[in-house]
Amino acid sequence: MSLGDFDFLPLDESIDLSGFDCGDADITNWLRDDALNYQAQKMANTYLFKDKDVIAAYFCISNDCLNDEGESRGFSNTIWNRLHRKIKLPNDKRIKMYPAVKIGRLGVCLGCQKTGLAYELMDFIKGFAVSDIKPACRLLLIDAYNKPRQINYYEVNGFQFLFDEDAKREKRIMYFDLQKLE
Repeated sequence: MSLGDFDFLPLDESIDLSGFDCGDADITNWLRDDALNYQAQKMANTYLFKDKDVIAAYFCISNDCLNDEGESRGFSNTIWNRLHRKIKLPNDKRIKMYPAVKIGRLGVCLGCQKTGLAYELMDFIKGFAVSDIKPACRLLLIDAYNKPRQINYYEVNGFQFLFDEDAKREKRIMYFDLQKLE
């Protein structure tokens, strides 16, 4: 099973979402109940991999920015300097705001899980974020559920924690440096 076996299309109101189930109520219900509204409000765009009546996977993305708002957002100068070093940005190119794409939600239906499709999906999202027809962005961001399975998935896909201070929170900010794709 591969993403190539499915049609890639943007979400629209004609698509029946009721059959999608990824085993996580929050992720499943967001697609069914909220995705169209977020899209209508231009807050996130959702894309599907679909074959006939089966939605194999979906993701939603939006524009974002990682910015240095100091302690109010939890970014001490130490954290910010560590990020600059990790993404190997020359001192004269360091800025206070990095253009990013936020992965809001992603899910793979129960029938397609444990097939490698989720890893293909993340590779697709990375490539989609840097395609020539999009504005420039440096980072992929995600507020990852702080659960072992989800954290492992993102780490295997090259995401890193932005900082350790959120280790006990329900969600953790993780990033992937899109420059690694070049």
